[in-house]
Amino acid sequence: MGAILLTSDPSPADPLPPGRCLLFAYGQLQPHCRPPRTLRRAWPDRVRGQLYDLGPYPAAVGTGAPDAPTFSGYVLDIATSELTELDQYEGVAEGRYRRVRVHTESGSEVWLYEYARPLPAGSLPTIEAWPVGGSDMSP
Repeated sequence: MGAILLTSDPSPADPLPPGRCLLFAYGQLQPHCRPPRTLRRAWPDRVRGQLYDLGPYPAAVGTGAPDAPTFSGYVLDIATSELTELDQYEGVAEGRYRRVRVHTESGSEVWLYEYARPLPAGSLPTIEAWPVGGSDMSP
């Protein structure tokens, strides 16, 4: 069975089963790019922070700040056990990204990979969504 892409967030009365968590994906882990292997369902949402285009991948910084703008991505329902693999993929041990808890615009509490290094010279200014130019599945 493939993942289900929802057009809006599921009912709050539909809690996550044990062993599942929510991850906010705004880059290569989005459903139309390279989603996690345990993805069960996904829906578009927004979080507070600033999103930068670093070329092959984006960088979210200042996530969760109450006065920050919002940017688009997807909430993914994945197996909690996959977070260890995703930490490796995102370079958490090397200090490239850090996994943090934030709330989405619709109120979901999610994990998010926030960029943990200084932004490189030449980073494109804050963007609304990645990839720049969107996709046919952008929220």
